[in-house]
Amino acid sequence: MKIARFRSNGRTAFGVVQGDEVVEIRGSIYTRFRLTDTKHPLQDVKLLPPTEPSEIWCPGLNFANHLEFAAGVLGDENPTIPEHPEPWIKARGSLTGTGDPIVLPKDSTDVHYEGEAVAVIGKLCHRVTPQEAPRYILGYTCGNDVSDRTWQKDDWTFWRAKGADTFAPVGPWIDTDVDPQKLEMIVRLNDEEVQHGHTEEMLFSFAEIVSYISQQVTLRPGDLVFSGSTGVTVALKPGDRVDVEIPDIGVLSNSVEAEAA
Repeated sequence: MKIARFRSNGRTAFGVVQGDEVVEIRGSIYTRFRLTDTKHPLQDVKLLPPTEPSEIWCPGLNFANHLEFAAGVLGDENPTIPEHPEPWIKARGSLTGTGDPIVLPKDSTDVHYEGEAVAVIGKLCHRVTPQEAPRYILGYTCGNDVSDRTWQKDDWTFWRAKGADTFAPVGPWIDTDVDPQKLEMIVRLNDEEVQHGHTEEMLFSFAEIVSYISQQVTLRPGDLVFSGSTGVTVALKPGDRVDVEIPDIGVLSNSVEAEAA
């Protein structure tokens, strides 16, 4: 099932995507809902970020083939594979949806894409085991952990390097019926493939990351947990378009703009 959050005629609603239509639902995506008779052509609605999370979590370095590149960004000459997830919070205000622009801050210098898969928490999650964690995940979607490499290196924290406004595109919808560790992640920059990875290569699975976070922090319905990024990335510039595709889910597409003077 593909669950979308959308706006139509000034009203925000959830619906189930069926072919080229979205069928409105009544009830909560986190508990129970039913389909209504109200349908909209997908092309006529504005797709929104699929949830309104209280927190957005990223796991840090979670792919071996991204480790050396990321270590170079941070000036670490001897990168080592982490012994456990190293989660951190991406600012809630960075969230944006498919079709919306990634806005390059006027004082940014080296902003990169990072195409990732994203787990959507489905119910209150506290101190769960990795074996229990999948029962607390509603489904999965596409994400882009946009990052300014200069700020990432120079600042003590990632507060602006990864948390600036529009630096967390997520969408287009939630798929509730995929194998999270068998997902293919493809990033295209202006239609050219620039990043390609698979979630089976994650150093820590979604279940392990969610479990690890939940030992100290309660995850809530709608919260988002990113997979981490693969490989090497390059800088974005105004006029670019970046697409994050997970074939089993869909395509997250964003243009790139410079911040207005």
